[in-house]
Amino acid sequence: MSKILKNSAIYSGFNVLQKGINFLLIPILTAYLTTNDYGVVAVVTVINSFLNVFYLCALNGSLNRFYYEFKGDDEKVKKLFGTVVTFVFLFSVFLSIILGVGHQFFLDPFLNNVEFYPYMILGMISILFNPVFTIFQGTLLAKQEASKYGFNSFLFFLSNLVFLLISVIILDYGAVGVLGSLALTNIFFFIYTLTRFGKDFFLGIDLSILKQSLKYSLPLIPHSIAGVATSVIDRLIINNFLTTSMVGIYHLGNTFGGIIFIIASSVNQAFNPWFNEQIKDGKHDDIPEKAKLLIIFYCVIALGLSFFCKEVIQEITPESYHNAWEVVPFIAFAFVLHGSYYFFSVPLFYDISGKGNRVLPILTIFTAILNASLNFIMIPKYGIIGAAIATLISKFILVVSLSFVYNKFLAIKYHSKEMIIVPLIFFTISLTSFMSFETYNDLFLKIYAYLLVIVLTLLFYKKEIRSIKKVWK
Repeated sequence: MSKILKNSAIYSGFNVLQKGINFLLIPILTAYLTTNDYGVVAVVTVINSFLNVFYLCALNGSLNRFYYEFKGDDEKVKKLFGTVVTFVFLFSVFLSIILGVGHQFFLDPFLNNVEFYPYMILGMISILFNPVFTIFQGTLLAKQEASKYGFNSFLFFLSNLVFLLISVIILDYGAVGVLGSLALTNIFFFIYTLTRFGKDFFLGIDLSILKQSLKYSLPLIPHSIAGVATSVIDRLIINNFLTTSMVGIYHLGNTFGGIIFIIASSVNQAFNPWFNEQIKDGKHDDIPEKAKLLIIFYCVIALGLSFFCKEVIQEITPESYHNAWEVVPFIAFAFVLHGSYYFFSVPLFYDISGKGNRVLPILTIFTAILNASLNFIMIPKYGIIGAAIATLISKFILVVSLSFVYNKFLAIKYHSKEMIIVPLIFFTISLTSFMSFETYNDLFLKIYAYLLVIVLTLLFYKKEIRSIKKVWK
């Protein structure tokens, strides 16, 4: 468990730099980008999220899983890495040509009032060169080499930051500057990956390994698409029913709430290979307790974001962005539930026979359809808050459904009810951030309430928290 905590700390720190770049640069981006520019970037980012699923063919998940099957056979591991890298790049080039030539059929209907040129062209450049770097980073995750992963993430962040500051502040390129900076960064890291990763794989495709990898990964594609749809399709629907500017405001609020996603996904990056290792060694008795404590930790952070995001957003952004805080409590706790999803889903991913890979898409596709339906109903009536509520409901349904099936694949008994009910209790408390007390200082009351909740949580889980001390031994 100490490896999880140490690696999670590394992943979290560097993911805040890489994935949280928009959050760290909010004062700059909102000062130089209009809400419409911010919305354009959000729409292109959403479409790229969908395209990334097809470009990778979920082979990054295959790589993580089969590394532990081939571990110890260096030549086979190199063939695995080489097969995945070669296939993903060739397939990425093929897809880019198809989408570029037929963009009016495949992409333009989703762009709505966002122009294909130059915005989506820049997005496609990013998505063409990014998968190989993603695979490289995936090999480091599989090998639990957190320091190398973090170093690469820091270089990615630093490069993107330099390009971004030059293009947005000095050259004043607006949305083109943001998307162009990311495209240049991905080109640079494609070259960087080939130079650093080249010695660790055999270039070419081993058909036997490719067949085995695709057999595992292809059933995950519907699941991945559904997962992306549940997380980001709301921005496309907002762009359709409302305005691109409202997409920008919602995207800002989602960025704040998404801090929980950064933390939870970082923990998952460390937890997943550790879980595979523990199960293979027959050591899984303490997994449920650790998962529960991590969910409680997410809840405490999410409550803090919900209580204080209003003051932070109003302090660091122009007035046109100020309403973004209203969606943060819903988004933050949706991602807390997503943290529970990570724990419940990992037994299904571990099932190398593929049965888990076939069950998971059924649940995620159903959730994606539910999410899209709720967004179509609620956004016209309630605006961006309707989108946030739809996201929270969808995550709740997914986690509840998954809690009934995960232990059919591995004999692990999570504290399922607690991992679902506790986030809902904390979310209910977070809704008090919408209340205003004219005779009292709202900020002071929220600080007092937040500290009180932390103290009560520490007292209630005192026994479990003491066990953390043993983790570092």
